[in-house]
Amino acid sequence: MADSKFLSTEDTLKYASRQASDKRSGLISKNSESSGIASLNTRKPKLPLGWRIAILTLTCLASFGNHWSNGLIVALKTTIIKEVHINNSQFATLVACTNLVNTFLCIGLGFCIDTWGGPLFSVIMALFHLSGSIVMAGSATNNFNNYPVLIVGKVLAAIGDGSLDNAQHRIFSTYFARGGGFAFSIGAIWGVANLAQFTGQSTANIIATNLGTYAWALWISAIIALFSVICAVAVYVLDKWLVVKYEVTDHTDGATMKGHLRRGVFSLKAVRQLPVTFWIVVLFSVFENAGVQSFVSISTQFAQQRLKKGAVIGGWVSSFYLLLPACLTPVLGIVIDLYGQRVSFLFVSALMFLISMLLLKFSHSVPTFIAAYVFYALAQCVTPAPQVEIIRSIIADPQWFATAFAIKKSVVQASIVIITTAAGKLQDDTANDSLDPAVTLWLVYAFVCTAVSGALWVVANWFPALLPAARLSQVKPSRMQEEVKMLLARRAPTSSVGSDMNIARVDEGEKEDDADDDGEFEEKKLLSDEKALKKAKPGMDGMRWIFLVASAGIIAIGWIMFGLGVEWGVHGSVIAGTTGE
Repeated sequence: MADSKFLSTEDTLKYASRQASDKRSGLISKNSESSGIASLNTRKPKLPLGWRIAILTLTCLASFGNHWSNGLIVALKTTIIKEVHINNSQFATLVACTNLVNTFLCIGLGFCIDTWGGPLFSVIMALFHLSGSIVMAGSATNNFNNYPVLIVGKVLAAIGDGSLDNAQHRIFSTYFARGGGFAFSIGAIWGVANLAQFTGQSTANIIATNLGTYAWALWISAIIALFSVICAVAVYVLDKWLVVKYEVTDHTDGATMKGHLRRGVFSLKAVRQLPVTFWIVVLFSVFENAGVQSFVSISTQFAQQRLKKGAVIGGWVSSFYLLLPACLTPVLGIVIDLYGQRVSFLFVSALMFLISMLLLKFSHSVPTFIAAYVFYALAQCVTPAPQVEIIRSIIADPQWFATAFAIKKSVVQASIVIITTAAGKLQDDTANDSLDPAVTLWLVYAFVCTAVSGALWVVANWFPALLPAARLSQVKPSRMQEEVKMLLARRAPTSSVGSDMNIARVDEGEKEDDADDDGEFEEKKLLSDEKALKKAKPGMDGMRWIFLVASAGIIAIGWIMFGLGVEWGVHGSVIAGTTGE
């Protein structure tokens, strides 16, 4: 056994004794050799790259309908208020229900996605979105214009919208390794998402005007949602076929995939054992993701006020934030796959957001306004891929990915409700319906997320042993083994870590004869060491509890603010799920 030096003395002696006994008794015979050759001959071929690309393409298309409809309701705000005979308060309820549903439902669905797999839940979530789209379109057909039915359709669609991206990210984490295409896949799907949303948002009023009713815009959205369901079903069927036909490596655990069902992978009690690095990323997202997303809700109206132009010009200017990310997010994903630097990209996205808000707050000239929107678009570019990728990178077990991502998303959705409700109240309290006072809120969000990401970046680069998960998220794949060894050497040896690592290596040692070569064994050993480094540190339980309670508090405040917003009758125009949060 090539790596027996990593075993305890007792395990090494047992292994040597067993080998000697095997040789004396002649157990290693020609029959066993021929049996091994036969098993090699029946081994399934490795999964070709072409099929992984097919999975990527179909999964991206499965998200098209979801994101096409994201901006429809907000884009049709004036028409809906007029035709359905509702006020701003009722419209706020209609739009914000997406965020509220996802404050609690995302976590449960994330646990289910980790347990039963991404392909199955991708179909289920796409079906929920399709059913909601059909109900919403029906509510506007033949001048029905029924507000309660429209609410029901929006809630059904929200159930699908909230966790569809989570299921799709879980598919990518299965088929693409960290540093081996996962970040590119995230960038690609959000590039498609931004194109879909831009198209749906920019054509909604054109369709409604030319065809005489906004119902047609909703029915076209439902047809595209049906196309996405077909693509999701194709992913599910193809995934099943590939597992039977090829040897598919599940990149969440490195094992050969036989199915997606996993029992006992994650316990809800283990939520409090997520490392401090994870909760710091959640804190960052509460301000950066929520700030960047929610600003979308006022971008068109803000452009109209600053440029003193109509809705068409304001809409085209504000939609620029969708086009730039569509082009750059896949490229950014490739950079992350090759070089890491996930924390650095978080810091850059926060800086872009901060610069944008500073320009909007303290300057009223047109050139400065345009520059601010360019920086805002850059912040949108840098948001999706690093944020999704870093969650997978910093948790000890990638099989928890969907649950961890869902926790972060739930808190972010609540934060969106908080900032948009508060901003709406500030706007309504002004004499001329100005958005200038509301920009102060986004500026505060930008300052906080910049401070948090800056502190995390300093720790990851200059104090790596303090938060090893953050440090490892910075390292490019080619240097991962060297970095893991360095961090292990800096960490004071504990009985628990050593025990976990020895147990893992004994199990791997018994399977070494089945491995292709020593490189496969070394890779498994590296994963074991990396997992040990990312586990929650003993002695930091208090800090983890503080983060957990604070997250629950943000969700509770989000619901309270929603109720206050309904009472105040504030303007509701937030778009949910526009970035990869």
